[in-house]
Amino acid sequence: MDQVLSFPDKLSRSLATQQSKLAGKLDRQTEKYLQRLLRQEKKLRRKLDSKDSLMANQLGLGSDSLVNSWKNVLSADSINISSLPAQYSGKLDSMNTALKFLKEQPGLNGISTAQYDKLMQQYGGLQGQLNQTEQLKKLVQERKQLLMDKLANSGVSKQLKQYQKQVFYYQQQLQEYRAALENPQMLEKKALEVLSKVPAFRKYFDKFSQLGSMFRLPGQTEDMDPSAMLAGLQTRQNVLAELNNRLGGSANTQQAMANGFKEGQSELSSLKSKLTSSLNRGEPVDMPGFKPNTEKSKSFLKRLELGTNMQSTRANNYFPTTSDLGLSVGYKLNPKSIIGIGASYKVGWGESIRKIRVTHEGMGLRTFFDWKIKGKIWATGGGEWNYRSRFDNLSVVKSISQWQQSALLGMQMKQSVGKYKATASLLYDALWQNQVPKAQPVLFRVGYNF
Repeated sequence: MDQVLSFPDKLSRSLATQQSKLAGKLDRQTEKYLQRLLRQEKKLRRKLDSKDSLMANQLGLGSDSLVNSWKNVLSADSINISSLPAQYSGKLDSMNTALKFLKEQPGLNGISTAQYDKLMQQYGGLQGQLNQTEQLKKLVQERKQLLMDKLANSGVSKQLKQYQKQVFYYQQQLQEYRAALENPQMLEKKALEVLSKVPAFRKYFDKFSQLGSMFRLPGQTEDMDPSAMLAGLQTRQNVLAELNNRLGGSANTQQAMANGFKEGQSELSSLKSKLTSSLNRGEPVDMPGFKPNTEKSKSFLKRLELGTNMQSTRANNYFPTTSDLGLSVGYKLNPKSIIGIGASYKVGWGESIRKIRVTHEGMGLRTFFDWKIKGKIWATGGGEWNYRSRFDNLSVVKSISQWQQSALLGMQMKQSVGKYKATASLLYDALWQNQVPKAQPVLFRVGYNF
């Protein structure tokens, strides 16, 4: 418990950093996507003006005032954040309840009123940011639905589809932002972990948390009359009796009821099948045929993939035993395509186990493109520029004419190993015969991606 009572000041500083960082991220991403939506609306207007200019004016297509009204949701000066519908957050509910519990315990003096008020204010700020994201999501969704309803038969389906895509990606971005808000920090995890071992806190949470006020949680039933738990619940016999009283108990009525149930079940099964099929194909339910790029809503850094690989070559008449150590960085265009650059260093180990000598035998620059075929199998290819002579300093970088080119194409297998991916590549060098001395035509490399 002493660990919990010593954390308020650290938690307050951490919350301040989190709020500032997430608010800045939301502002930047919202500005970017709203400008994209504005451009799409202007395209819609140009297309619609020649067909129905009156409708274009009524909808206010491409209006800066509309976008500004959305931006105002992010401004505390233009809108009362507390007036927005509150969105439930498991993290905020748990932390607010934990702080109230610590403050109300008479034997614990580790959290002062000032600390409590400051933390509750900061969590209120996070709740406001959460409400803002949901309000923005709602406004953009309502605008999309309005345009779809009004312009469904206006001959602007191509532009409307592009608008829907931008709305989808913006909503995905808001979803990632919300996930960041919901993700507990290390101090919060530790505090809740310690408190969860205190029986008094578990009982307090069951009764006074927001979740506890909505549902009967385990532990609360001990204070209830068992007969009261069944009050108001309808049995199957009660439902059938009520239907018979309203519709009559004849055989025809019962047959009609059975047919109605059967038709309802058939329709429900059909809808379930369509929903399952759409989700399995990775398509949004309201946009059949559109397969979203799940990487598009991620930040630039989260789309980067670091990789390492190694390739060894036996000693020959020209070179000692060598190992090529490569480092690369790839950018995920989509879940099936990665493009990137890299560099390599060739280290020499000597002629044999009895003549070990570490030398600098060369270096290289690389470009690559990976394309997923199926499962763990990827097609890979790229170009390389290699310096294949021993060197003692980096002045060789200036002698580009002495660098030799390679054109590689092959297959790669990626196997998940915990958080990382182990890779094994088999590559063919189409320019191996042009190199002096001739290099290996087939290369085998192993490595890891992070």
